[in-house]
Amino acid sequence: MNLPTPPRGPDGPARRSRSEQARRALAGRIMDGALVPGAPLRIGALSEELGMSATPVREALNLLTGEKLVEYLPMRGFVVTRPPDDEQVRAMGEARALLEPQLAALAAQRATPAERDALAATLERTAAAGVGARFQEYEGYLDHSSAFHAEIAAAARNPYLAAALEAIPVHTLRFRRFGTSGVDDAEISVREHAAVLAAIGRGDTEGAREAMVAHVRAVTARALAGSAS
Repeated sequence: MNLPTPPRGPDGPARRSRSEQARRALAGRIMDGALVPGAPLRIGALSEELGMSATPVREALNLLTGEKLVEYLPMRGFVVTRPPDDEQVRAMGEARALLEPQLAALAAQRATPAERDALAATLERTAAAGVGARFQEYEGYLDHSSAFHAEIAAAARNPYLAAALEAIPVHTLRFRRFGTSGVDDAEISVREHAAVLAAIGRGDTEGAREAMVAHVRAVTARALAGSAS
């Protein structure tokens, strides 16, 4: 007997879509500087402004808290965080330099042909994505570049290393340092990604490690110089 399909509850795709819509809208304002560091983020006011209920807005703020674009302060509520300073960028670079080369080396050993093909497709999308000074212009590039690193972590098949890397929202944080200059090193970053992918594709463990070390060092230096990728 075929049972009737239950109605979609409040946790269904529609609500998740609204939460993501709110997250993107707020992330864009933060990344573009329309919402300045320390600015309060009142759920009621944002709900009215975005034309949605409080629940997806609250979920969006929680997601942005995980991305370190927003923080929750006792007695004040949600506020916009400050962009990372040089010390934070160096610390993130040090953490990445410990984690990502090992993940790349493991991916060179363990990635399946399908995963290597997926990495190549992600790199193609990264290279084809547009860039510019505003979040909506480089959002796709940011998403694809971040996905490339996440896919390497997944292919490494070490959930503990992958979880440690996921706890560092380094891509979004460093992109906040662009200011009004926009993305100016996309081609360089894509070439660095291509070197990592080539080593993973040929199963070259040490080559993948070395290529990722070079990439992490280079992006950290560019972030400190006022650029990022």
